[in-house]
Amino acid sequence: MPVNTHDGSKAVRMQAVSPIIATATAALCLLAGAARAQDLRFIQLPTSASPRDLLYNPISNKLYTANTPQTGAPSAESVTIINGASDSIITTLPMAAGPRDFCLNTQGNKVYVANYFADSVTVIDGVTDQVTAVIPVGDGPRALCYGSQDNRVYCANEFSGNVTVIDGASNAVTATVAVGSTPRVICYNATSNKVYCPNAGSQTVSVIAGATNAVVATVPVGNVPRGILWNPQSNRVYCSNYGSDTVSVIDGVTNAVVATVPVGDGPTALGHNPAGNKVYVSNVGAPGPNTPPACSVSVIGASTNTVVKTLAAGDEPTAFCYSPNDRRMYWVNEWTHSLAVVDAATDTPVAVLPLGSGQVQPVDMACNSVNGRVYTANRLTYAIGVLDTVAACAADLDGSGSVGGPDLAVLLSAWQTSAADLTGDGQTDGADLGALLAAWGPC
Repeated sequence: MPVNTHDGSKAVRMQAVSPIIATATAALCLLAGAARAQDLRFIQLPTSASPRDLLYNPISNKLYTANTPQTGAPSAESVTIINGASDSIITTLPMAAGPRDFCLNTQGNKVYVANYFADSVTVIDGVTDQVTAVIPVGDGPRALCYGSQDNRVYCANEFSGNVTVIDGASNAVTATVAVGSTPRVICYNATSNKVYCPNAGSQTVSVIAGATNAVVATVPVGNVPRGILWNPQSNRVYCSNYGSDTVSVIDGVTNAVVATVPVGDGPTALGHNPAGNKVYVSNVGAPGPNTPPACSVSVIGASTNTVVKTLAAGDEPTAFCYSPNDRRMYWVNEWTHSLAVVDAATDTPVAVLPLGSGQVQPVDMACNSVNGRVYTANRLTYAIGVLDTVAACAADLDGSGSVGGPDLAVLLSAWQTSAADLTGDGQTDGADLGALLAAWGPC
């Protein structure tokens, strides 16, 4: 809301902050980089707990991290549960070998963990944080998704070439659906009630009807399909083809491939950007560090199925998330150990934040929609990175619908008072200046 700045001390305050005006002007070209770096903090996990996968549960406001050992490290197969409001560790639960992926049952508030080397799925109660079941599944459970219409959980089993279907109420296995060779990822289409399972060894995507648990289509795609994403805005499914350097676009109604989009080298991870209805694709080249040392992210416009922008990235962008709080896209660069920040509306890079001074290896991300936080899973430091985002329009001090020069003038005129306090510390100071710069642009 607008702030009243018409008082007798305005001239004095403006004189006192004139050096800050120069600093702020220089900082505009950097947008939010320094301010966001100051807000980055870390949650240290228990000894030897190396985080591999993350899940945020908005029902209970908790973060779950699947911890698996690094080569040569003591075994620590576990799931750590973290309070989303306080960052405090609630508990760490022992797991079977290879906890690898999560999904959330939103009807029952249950969290499911795929134990890759134990051929099982562990069920955790979202309220009590207790293990309530361990369910035998196929060989090499690699990925999970939740089907909301029929309250079912789907588990892609890499080595047995099938999908295990688990009833969300009883935890009973209700079907085992044969798919293609080497299914490694899976996603659910809530509009059409379908499950999509790319088969990396068969160059196909198996489409499973949620109502019948039957394969209703086998869709040819490119070589080594590696990533899968459902876009709810257009009811289309995107499959990244690592070996073909393309993304296949599948119609959610007809199961037909409606476009094959050329992207960069080695497309892998996918992320949905609802600001403008876009899909982000990580082009990682060959796996591992320095192959190549600099990668890219392709931005696909969902309305045209064409690449509308290509963004520079660090070494191996691995995972994406969209933060509705500040309306920005984030990704982690695994081998340059950093967090990239992009304005979601314009697809403009905002900042690249180092996640440590040495080897970090961030491998996954999650966004906390309740508290407006972004999390990174940092394998080599046994820690979770936490970044507090700034609400997109909290800094719109003049009520214009965007954050810009007039808002900066309002903030500076209110310096060392509470009139333009954006951070809740009771005064307008450098932290609020950083928050305003972080939100620069349209609301």
